[in-house]
Amino acid sequence: MGIPPTKDPPNVPLLGKAEKGQLEELILQKFQAHYDQNGPGALLVDSTRVVVHGAGVEIDHGEHADPLAAVPVKTLFTALCYLSAGSPSMPREALESLATEATSVAAAHINRIAPE
Repeated sequence: MGIPPTKDPPNVPLLGKAEKGQLEELILQKFQAHYDQNGPGALLVDSTRVVVHGAGVEIDHGEHADPLAAVPVKTLFTALCYLSAGSPSMPREALESLATEATSVAAAHINRIAPE
């Protein structure tokens, strides 16, 4: 009898459903704070992105060099809808959809990180 071959560990995502929900809430809070502080057009400015790093979630313009995830806001469907319609801003009601989309993209980036 020999030692049975080891199986590769199952591909378990780093962020499950509960963690994604928490991340979405954090992203929405950051979007709302940024919107309230900087106005309805601030999230559509070039280089604006939502980043996830060891200290949490932030809205930045490229300051964080190596976050776990960085999602350019202008690449999200909701933002693209307002930009393609020629609007330099979006209503506050759109932030929830924007946060949902940003969470999906950020979670996909984070879940690609291979555990050691």
